[in-house]
This record gives sequence, structure tokens and C-alpha cells, in this order.
Amino acid sequence: MADMLTRRLVRLCTRPLYRASNPYLTRMSQPGVWKPLVWIDCEMTGLDHTHDRIIEICCIITDGHLKVIDNNCFESVVHCDKEVMDKMNPWCLEHHGASGLIEKVLASSKTKEEVEDELLHFIKRYVPEQRTGLLAGNSVHMDRLFMLKDFPKVLQHLHYRIVDVSTIMEVSFRHNPALASQQPKKVQAHTARQDILESIQQLQWYVDNYFKPPEEAGSQDKRTTSDVETQGADKAPVIEEPVPKRSRHDQ
Repeated sequence: MADMLTRRLVRLCTRPLYRASNPYLTRMSQPGVWKPLVWIDCEMTGLDHTHDRIIEICCIITDGHLKVIDNNCFESVVHCDKEVMDKMNPWCLEHHGASGLIEKVLASSKTKEEVEDELLHFIKRYVPEQRTGLLAGNSVHMDRLFMLKDFPKVLQHLHYRIVDVSTIMEVSFRHNPALASQQPKKVQAHTARQDILESIQQLQWYVDNYFKPPEEAGSQDKRTTSDVETQGADKAPVIEEPVPKRSRHDQ
């Protein structure tokens, strides 16, 4: 009898005391993700980061192979007063109204501080180590600009480098416009979640169709930058100066 009571007491004392009512605040039990990409997309009241603010944010974590981990997704809406929403520019009023975002923002009770804490806990669940997850997305430098003001703690946890799919798109249109024009068209629903999923699909298309596959890595150009510059200088066109005509007075 004493042994039974002792075993029960041990189980009670070692039972986890943590009970998370919020799904985004669960314990960080996920294994390490290989070269994680933290895909984030924000919807704002405008594009002026000194005045406008984030009203919706979505985050999806993938590994370096662009595989979504555990079908994860974080979505949240930050409350703003009607006076703020009414001052948005016509584009935002039209598209945020059509998507239902304006109604969600007015109905939400969450502050940006609450959303930031939830998002940070969500990211740490999959990327617990600081400075390992790279911020990723389309024109994600703009999202980062707003997050510096509204969600600074999230950026402090992420790496300073970013993966901006828009950069690859712009390079491809200049390097190989015929191929770049064949990339899948976007739905352009202007919702944070849909934008992220399309960005992941777009980068996957570039990996499959634009980048050199791993099996061809052996044939890559192994010259250094200085070698290329030197060779480029060697191949530079030689401009011959015209030989002055000799007159009879020079003879």
C-alpha cells in the first residue's frame, strides 16, 4: 500500500504543470527544422510605415526544401478603431473591404502587443534557436519595415538576412524574360495566408525551373570573383588609337 501511494505521489510531482489554453503558446517540443524559413505576410492600413500600421499578419514555417512543417499556420488580426480604418486610402478600403478584413479588424479585441507575443511563441515552437530562421516572403522588406515598429521582438529572434522572392523574380525577368514569363499567375486575393502560399509556390517554381539542380553542381563555375574580374579585364576590347598620318614634312 505504501509503495502504491509512493508511486502515485511521484507521478503527481513529475506531472507537467503547463496547460496551454492558447494553441500558439504551446511548449516548444518540435524538433529542429533544417534551415528554417519564416514566411510572413502583413496587411496594413497603407504603405507609410511611419504612419500606417499592421492590421493582419500570417506566418508559415517551412524547412529549407520549402516543405511546410506540420501543416502549421499562424493568423491573427490586430484591432484598430473605425476612425483609423476610415482614413485608409481607396485601394485599402476597396480590397480590405472585399476580403472582409475591415470587419475582422473592427471585431477583434487583440492589441499589437498580444499578437506579437503569440507570433513569437509560435515561431519559437518550430525555431527555438535565435538568429537561425530567415524572414521570407514577397517584397518582405516592406513587411520587415513595419515589423521594426510594431513587432520588434519577433525580428530580434530572426536572422538579419531575408529571402525576398520578389528579388529573384526581378532578376529572372532581366536575365531570362522568356522563361520568367511562364511562371504561374497569382490569384491576388490580398489575404495574408493566400499571399504566403503563393510566395512559397513561386519560389518552388524558380527552384524547379530557374536554378541549377544539385546534380549539376559539379559543373559549376568555381572561379573566384577576382578571377572573373581579371578575366573580364583580359577580354576587354582594346581600343586602338588612330595612327596619325605622316606628312612629307615628317620625313
